[in-house]
Amino acid sequence: MSSVSGSSSTTEPSQRWRIDLEYDGRDFAGWQLQPGTATIQGAIEDALTHLLGQSVRVAGAGRTDAGVHAAKQVASFVTTVERPPERMRGGLNRFLPSSIACLSAQPVPLTFDPRRDPHVKTYRYTWLVRPSRSPLREGRVWHERRPLEVSTMHTAVQAIVGTHDFTSFRAVGCSAKHPIRTVPEACVEAVGDEVRLEVRGTGFLRHMVRILAGTLHEVGRGKRTLDEFVAVLEGKDRTQAGPTAPASGLLLADITYDE
Repeated sequence: MSSVSGSSSTTEPSQRWRIDLEYDGRDFAGWQLQPGTATIQGAIEDALTHLLGQSVRVAGAGRTDAGVHAAKQVASFVTTVERPPERMRGGLNRFLPSSIACLSAQPVPLTFDPRRDPHVKTYRYTWLVRPSRSPLREGRVWHERRPLEVSTMHTAVQAIVGTHDFTSFRAVGCSAKHPIRTVPEACVEAVGDEVRLEVRGTGFLRHMVRILAGTLHEVGRGKRTLDEFVAVLEGKDRTQAGPTAPASGLLLADITYDE
């Protein structure tokens, strides 16, 4: 481990820090630590160890899958090393790989828990809808060569707004204690040559947004009717839903916390 000059004594009181992060998930096997595999959490913990000169464990607001990106992920850690916020942010970025950036770093109460404190996540799924692929957006979209019925997709997704049993959109192996989730807002809209699904919620099941995107894709292609989409939700059966959409099109767009 590289030594770091200016580290404070470990007799200093502990301070919890909140860090907001942006990352390209293509080089990683997801957020969560996995032995012998590159992960977002592992890269951040390695960077903090080099920066602070002590082992640090990082807790995230959620566990993004392999290949999934984040415009804003929130994490926290505790250290006895003192740093001004701008030096914590700048120093962390110096040791992070180019595919991960710390957007901000700030001291927070020791009780702050990025995962359990009340918050709302916004996920965005993006299709590129045009005949030719886009080298500049490779790994960030699901390329669809044929038009999608955007208005029908938007109407369909309104069925998930509210509190529902999302068993049909729950991946096998999901460790959540129950399938009930609340979605206050969901929409599908066309933006240039892209079609974007945005879903806001207080919590999500494993692959929930990707399975939702795969099912809505079938609606957009005319392979499912609106009634059939509603029947999938009400059926509480994963086998009735569409395929799990590719991870490349999914982005954790935002996380907001109650004041």
